[in-house]
Amino acid sequence: MSSKFASAGTSSLKIKCRSGSGSSVELDVVDLSQGGCMAERRNWSPSAGDRVLVQLPGLGFQASEVVWIEDGRVGIGFEQALHDAVFEHLRTSFGLVA
Repeated sequence: MSSKFASAGTSSLKIKCRSGSGSSVELDVVDLSQGGCMAERRNWSPSAGDRVLVQLPGLGFQASEVVWIEDGRVGIGFEQALHDAVFEHLRTSFGLVA
């Protein structure tokens, strides 16, 4: 991820991930960039290379891929990068600061 952010004390950004089997899990986002995100993995056990659908707040599901898994976190790459305006909206709505 090219842009690293820290929360400024507002609501945490959460994503919903849906696997190919149809199971769904909600994850806390630790880092967000236009090309993907890093999230706390919790009780989710994906494998690198798994195709998933990711839903960010206010948006529909978008095709994504699990890129890496390490230390209880997962890196997810979006198939289509977030538009500048969408990224900025999420950044400001959830108090993410550069």
